Parts: sequence; structure tokens; C-alpha cells
Amino acid sequence: MMSGVPPFYVASRNSSPLQWLYTEQSQEDNVVLSDRTIKEELASGRIVITPLDPLDIQPASVDLHLDRNLLKFKPLKDFSFIDVHEHLEDLTEPIEIQDPFPYILQPDEFILASTLEYVGLADDIVARLEGKSSLGRLGLLIHSTAGYVDPGWKGTLTLEISNVAKYPITLYYGMKISQISFLRLTTTAERPYGSEELGSKYQGQIGPTATRLHRDFPASHNGRARPYTAGETKLKQWLESSRFTGNLKEFASALEVPLKTVEDWVYGRSTPNAKNRKRLFSLTQLPEYDTKAVGEQSELLPAIDP
Repeated sequence: MMSGVPPFYVASRNSSPLQWLYTEQSQEDNVVLSDRTIKEELASGRIVITPLDPLDIQPASVDLHLDRNLLKFKPLKDFSFIDVHEHLEDLTEPIEIQDPFPYILQPDEFILASTLEYVGLADDIVARLEGKSSLGRLGLLIHSTAGYVDPGWKGTLTLEISNVAKYPITLYYGMKISQISFLRLTTTAERPYGSEELGSKYQGQIGPTATRLHRDFPASHNGRARPYTAGETKLKQWLESSRFTGNLKEFASALEVPLKTVEDWVYGRSTPNAKNRKRLFSLTQLPEYDTKAVGEQSELLPAIDP
């Protein structure tokens, strides 16, 4: 038994309470790295953090800082729902913290941000990303679920920042935003993050990165988004020749309907309900949206000037 390392005791199913089996826990495996070991791993290149101020090394973690680039979620009017099968890069828009001025995170607001630091891990080291206690006491959360950093990771870390307080909170470029701790695996990972067969979605990312969840869905019909119809729909043909000249955003604004919803109608991925058929007929005069023609006895909405 190694000196100073307590044995890990396991009760046997057939033993009495006073009879125990034990196994020794290696001092080097499955442990949180101390500041001394973190410095050794940094020096050897098995952990990479750049840029790095030595003063940011804490007893068992390293402080990380907020980069200036953010991804802000677009207003609700642009999307009626989030379809996880779809490319969702249009769900957010990039903004920057204009140093020395802060970004004001409103109550219940959720944004994607990034660490200023680039982080790299060896194939036998895993990391945990955590918030700062002082920020947590204000109601600022820095990740929703993604606090785990796989062995083999390379890139900056996307932060899922939300304000659960009742008051706005300021975010400054370069402020301490999170801390990262490290654990050593029992062995090197057989397939570290970034391995070709894993299809790692975020390896090498720089800056806040929107979700790539759609890559998880297979190409079969049972695991994909609803397909577009073959050829152009009558609504798309009308839109191209209308005063909107194919501009979906302006068309959605005239209808007062979320952009994503209108896009689905135009490309034939969904059909409008009775209320929205009235809106569409008032604007387009296309017979398929004439609710009276399909037996719905109700007055149309006031016509919208085409």
C-alpha cells in the first residue's frame, strides 16, 4: 500500500458488517489536480491555457476570462419554435462588448459567450468548467449543462450565460467569468475528443459557437427534419413575383407572423391554421387560402394592401 493513501473499502455482499474487502486507490488516477500539478502539466504542454496569467492559478483550478464576442438570441417574433433538426445559426446574431463599456444582461436573458483563453487537454485529462462564487451570488450562471470538457479538447470554451436575478447585470470584456479544474483519468481515452470516428462537433472552435445539434440526427426519415416539398409552392411563386420580391422577412412582417413560421409555409413544410389562412388570403388572394371556399363561414380579416 502506498504511504499516505487511504484504501478504498468495498463491502462484500456475503460479508458481515465487520468484514470488508478493500482495494487501493492509485494516488495518480482519478484525482483533482492541485495547483502544483496544474503548473507541471502546463509546463509539459499536456494542459494548454493561453493566454495565461500565473496569478490566475488557484489552489485547484484556473480562472478564465470573458471574451468580447457574444451571440445574442433574436427576438421571439423571428421564430415561433426551435426545431432541433435544423441548422440554427440564424437563431442568434453576433455582437461585441464595446470595451470599456459593459454589455447589460437583462433579467431572464440568455446569451452565448466565450472564454478569452484557448484550452487544450491531453488524452488522459478531463476538465470541469464552473462559475465564480461571487458572480453566482448575484444570480449570474455561466453554463446550463455544458460544464464538462472532454480529454483531447482543443479550443475556446463556449459559455451559456443567463441572468436569474431580478436586476440587470453588467458583463465586461476581460472580467473573470469562470474557473476550470482538472481530473486525471485512470487510463488515456481510447477515442479522445476530436477523434475522426466521433464526429466531434466543436473541436477547434474559436469564439462563442451556436449549437450544431442537427448533426446528431441521421439522414433517415425517422431522424430528420420534415423535408421540403418537391418544386416550388404556389406561395413561393407568388412571393417571388409580389412587391416583396421574395423577401421573407418583409413578408412575415406584413403578416405579423414569426419569420420561421412563414418560411415553413413558403417552402411547403407546414400549413397554416384557419386564422393564418385568412391572413394569407387577404394578402395574396391565392384560392387555397380562401377559408370560405373550404367551407369555413367567417369573415376575412381586413385586406392588406398587396
